[in-house]
Amino acid sequence: MAAWTLLITGCGTSHGNPPWGYPQLWSEDPKDLRRRSGAALLGPAGEVILIDCGPDLMQQLRDPWRDWDGVSYPSRCISRCDGLLLTHAHADHSHGLNDLRHLNRLMDGRSIALHGAAEHLQELRRMFPFCFGDREAYYHQGNPALLTVALEPSQGVKLAGLDCTPYPLSHGPAGLVYAWRLGPQAGYITDAKTLPESTREAFRGLDLLVVNMLQERSHVSHLNWEECQDLLADLQPRRAVLTHMGYSVRWADWQQRLPAHVEMAYDGWHGSFDV
Repeated sequence: MAAWTLLITGCGTSHGNPPWGYPQLWSEDPKDLRRRSGAALLGPAGEVILIDCGPDLMQQLRDPWRDWDGVSYPSRCISRCDGLLLTHAHADHSHGLNDLRHLNRLMDGRSIALHGAAEHLQELRRMFPFCFGDREAYYHQGNPALLTVALEPSQGVKLAGLDCTPYPLSHGPAGLVYAWRLGPQAGYITDAKTLPESTREAFRGLDLLVVNMLQERSHVSHLNWEECQDLLADLQPRRAVLTHMGYSVRWADWQQRLPAHVEMAYDGWHGSFDV
């Protein structure tokens, strides 16, 4: 049995946290300084699978653990990618796509495959046509060398030895999002508003579950705290980690209100799961 690490490289919302221009909303707690939503799956032999590629991707790849001093060489940077799991094509989850080109460069031009729903991958191809195409024609112009692999719900793929399976959920009026089952005991859910029963069944009883929780008050397209609690009561994970949090969710303020098996992510949070 091999252990993988799930590393949260960004746990903030589409605007980033905390927001500038509102001094009264600022937080000086480093755990409230959140990049846009993203994660990395780190394998026992150096394998790397990315989840999403938001507009902060360069910073997330250079300083994934959020422990770099900003001056010395970032020795814990990410320098390879064995595949990318896409949840959906919204800007805060996909608009760092061009930064994958440096990983292409570090891997001697090897292509990186993006896995997700056909409609999301088509949207990325429409928005970023220069990122996809013949490796020889594109990579040597300094453009990314990316491929797309469309997956139907429940159609799994093995990446770097890890079984990854997408399941559909609703982002409210924002449409379809893929949640990802990661091996037999881990799962990653973001931008959820409601989950169909088939997805709930696939995510029940996991050892490690990452799930979005935007804020206290209700929101049209994201789980709030009450809805997230209801979902966790149904899914019953052994360990739950909250992500995609808004500026009103202060890390220190929430520590006393979380159940024992629920914790709040911060950029650089990490946990292991067995495969």
